[in-house]
Amino acid sequence: MKNNIVKNKVVFIVGPTGVGKTAVSIEVACTLNGEIISADSRQFYREMDIGTDKPSPESLKQVKHHYISILNPDDYYTAGQFGKDARKTIGEILSCNRLPIVAGGSGLYLKAILEGFFDEYEKDIKTKKILQQRADKEGTSELYNELKRADPELASKISANDAQRIIRGLEVYIVTGKPLTQHWKQAKSIRGFSPVMIGLQRERRELYELINSRVDTMIEKGLIEEVKALREKRFSTKLNALKTFGYREVIRYLTKELTFDDMVEEIKKSTRNYAKRQLTWFRKMENITWVNVGNNREDTAGNVLSIIENQIS
Repeated sequence: MKNNIVKNKVVFIVGPTGVGKTAVSIEVACTLNGEIISADSRQFYREMDIGTDKPSPESLKQVKHHYISILNPDDYYTAGQFGKDARKTIGEILSCNRLPIVAGGSGLYLKAILEGFFDEYEKDIKTKKILQQRADKEGTSELYNELKRADPELASKISANDAQRIIRGLEVYIVTGKPLTQHWKQAKSIRGFSPVMIGLQRERRELYELINSRVDTMIEKGLIEEVKALREKRFSTKLNALKTFGYREVIRYLTKELTFDDMVEEIKKSTRNYAKRQLTWFRKMENITWVNVGNNREDTAGNVLSIIENQIS
């Protein structure tokens, strides 16, 4: 591919968990001289490899990846900061005449790259601490109800159990008096590139079967042992990183709140629900060209490559 063809173009490969984004992204990167920027917020964390289904060590050697295992589980890192960092990385990749390929399913983090986030106000430690204490004591239900009143648009886009984003939304509203989504809308786009949006999808029943199978594989690979190791290193089970699907259910199993079989079923159910929310989010995004993922990875990658080449040439 000619260098001037990829100038200021950034490929986004999005879709629900388990659909096959990693494999397709690697195929595209190998073919188009690209580097991959992970927009999977859970893959940022070190020592959380199995439950987040990170690319294999072989894949990481095959193609340069960014934002894989860059944080400890207790590090504080916002979507807004990621957006700034990722846009800087995109610029560096483009300056080397290589193609940036953003791959992931975390909607807010993709939004942070594409649009930028409100960043005039970074955080208010006192307010955040009070909200966190309430969440720890009362759970997220009442906080989520407050968010629905303060910022119904944000509440509609996140789970009632997503403590981190609920607290962030309330924090901004309490301090500024305006919903976080209103700040987002007022923020100007500063991305400086043209996105090529590709969405991967499968028939829902097939996707759910793949998710169920992947959970079984994670258990076989040692997900329980991975969580035990994190606990032995004194990482709090209240960390947002460990309150996500896969990890929270194993923690409940280790504390004897769930049987082994119930744990496995809960992980599968939580993952399927997450995939459903992802699809809802992506359906609202503009200018995505959807590709049906088949059983042949090369055929799927070929379809994606054809779309990309048509849009960047």
